[in-house]
Amino acid sequence: MPVRLRGAAPDAAALSTPCAYVGPLSPYANPFMAGDRSASPAGAPMDAEEAVDLFAATLRGPVGRYYADEFARALRGLDLMCTCPLDVPCHADVLLHLANDPGNSNTISTSYFMEGPPMPHPIMVSAAEQLTAGEKRRTAAREDAFRTWGPRSTEAASRYAHRLLGAEAVTLEWQTLGLLSFEEHLQAFASLDTVGGQHLELYYSDQGGTESITLRVSCISCPSQHVHAVTSLEQLGQLLSQTAAWSSISPRDGGNL
Repeated sequence: MPVRLRGAAPDAAALSTPCAYVGPLSPYANPFMAGDRSASPAGAPMDAEEAVDLFAATLRGPVGRYYADEFARALRGLDLMCTCPLDVPCHADVLLHLANDPGNSNTISTSYFMEGPPMPHPIMVSAAEQLTAGEKRRTAAREDAFRTWGPRSTEAASRYAHRLLGAEAVTLEWQTLGLLSFEEHLQAFASLDTVGGQHLELYYSDQGGTESITLRVSCISCPSQHVHAVTSLEQLGQLLSQTAAWSSISPRDGGNL
C-alpha cells in the first residue's frame, strides 16, 4: 500500500521507488492552508485538520469530482510526498485514499472524517449569499416604509396641495388614512366642513408616482357619496358651488354665482 512521505519536490524525484510530490506548487497542492480564514460564519483561522477536510469536501463537489478522477488515475500506486510533518493532518492522506482504496468513487475523505457533504460550487454559494443579503435589504426597506408611511403621506399631501391650490393650502390639516400598500401608495385626508347634511373632505393619493386630490361629498344620513377630481383652486370653487356649504362660503346674491 503506498504511503505518505515528508519532503520537497527534489526529494521525491531522487527516490528510487515510485513517488509523486503533491505539496505546494504541485498540480495536487491543497489550496486551503492552515491559518487561512475559515469558510465558517465565524471566519476564524483554520487549523490543519480543517484545511484537509475542506480539500476533501471540494473534491466531493460537482466540479471537484472531475479533478478527483484525474488525481486518482495519475497517483494510483505511488507514494505521495508533501512538506507537512507526518504527525499532522495532510491532504496527501486524502489523495492516497482516493487513488488506492477500492470503491472510493463515492467516498473522498480524510482519515478523520470518512464521509461528509459535497462542497457546493462557488457560484451557488455566491448566489445564495446574494439572495440572503437582498432579502435582508428588502425586509429593512419594508420595515422602514411601514414606520414612515404616515408622516410621508401627510407631508406629500401638504406639498402637492400647495402646488395645486396655492398658499392657502397651508391651512389644511392633513391626517393619515388607513394603511394600504404602504410601499407604493401614500394617502391622506383633510376635513373641510359639515353642513346641510353633507360632509366635505379632500383626499390625497400618490399611487406609483401619480398624485391626485379629490373632493368627496358624503351624505351624513344616507350611504351616498360623490367624488370629484380637483385640478385647480378655481375648479374646487366650482365643485363647492354645487354643495350645501356654498351659501356660507359665498353669501353674495343668496349664494348664486
